[in-house]
Amino acid sequence: MAEEKATMSAELAEDEFNNWAENMGLEVKADESRSEMNETLLSSGKKLFIRALTKGSAVINDSGNLVYTVSGFSPEGYKDTEVEINIPSPRAFAAVGKKGSDGTQKALSIASSMTGKDTGWFLNLGLPDFKFFMGIVGLFLMD
Repeated sequence: MAEEKATMSAELAEDEFNNWAENMGLEVKADESRSEMNETLLSSGKKLFIRALTKGSAVINDSGNLVYTVSGFSPEGYKDTEVEINIPSPRAFAAVGKKGSDGTQKALSIASSMTGKDTGWFLNLGLPDFKFFMGIVGLFLMD
């Protein structure tokens, strides 16, 4: 694959992240009382978000939502698909039955709620794209 070129500075991407997070109701400012797990979720999601903006695989649209373009790591029928990421529905956080108590299933349910894509859709993505969506979901799992 060709090397991607930066389309946005890291500083501007971080500002975009902070604005997006605020619009989504996420608390991302430094907080000494944040648990280690929440700090990990924040760090990972923020890193993936900023990388996607700087590489041009994500943008913030006029509605304030993140729009991600699936990479060439994913198979035909998935790559180059633009996916708008909205704030998830609270219903997506509720565990449903045995499967719903599984962390991965819950994360897929939240990703589905955010994008309108079926949970199985994410399982067909290339790993870098799957990690991106799970990183964004992680931001909404912080306490």
